Amino acid sequence: MAEAKAEAAASESVTPRRGLSAVAALMVGLAVGGGVGIVAGGVLLASVRSSPAAEAPVSHRESGSHRPVAAPTEVVHTIDALVVNPADSEATRFLMATLVVVADRAAVVEQLKDRDAEAREVVLRALGSKTVAELSDLGKRDELKEELRQALLGVADAGQILRIHLPQFVIQ
Repeated sequence: MAEAKAEAAASESVTPRRGLSAVAALMVGLAVGGGVGIVAGGVLLASVRSSPAAEAPVSHRESGSHRPVAAPTEVVHTIDALVVNPADSEATRFLMATLVVVADRAAVVEQLKDRDAEAREVVLRALGSKTVAELSDLGKRDELKEELRQALLGVADAGQILRIHLPQFVIQ
């Protein structure tokens, strides 16, 4: 009788472990499968969104016309690693900035690349003429962007510079 109780106790202790390991294996399998699905879905979505078919002209169905309308073309050029001492800072403060130039043609970007030193010089001159207070004033940021746009138009004249973005603008 004691042997039967010992065997029953041994079989009961093994059963929950098997159930627990099966549940753990199932959870690991679901996690791995979900991760693979997310990665594969992301890659598929990225390839679909960046394909030429995704950039095809759209038609204006609201107006009743089914003529394709060309999407506006914008090209982007980044001028990074700009470091300058603001005016009246006595070289105790500095501005570190990155400019993103949005143009209407690739020819503008090519000019900016070919004349990189000149483009950097006009941007640094414009930024260096501002005081820390002027650079810190968020209300004047659009004016600063327009001044930079006008300065860069003197370097690149093959088209229009549509906008300037300042994704990095750190004053120390």
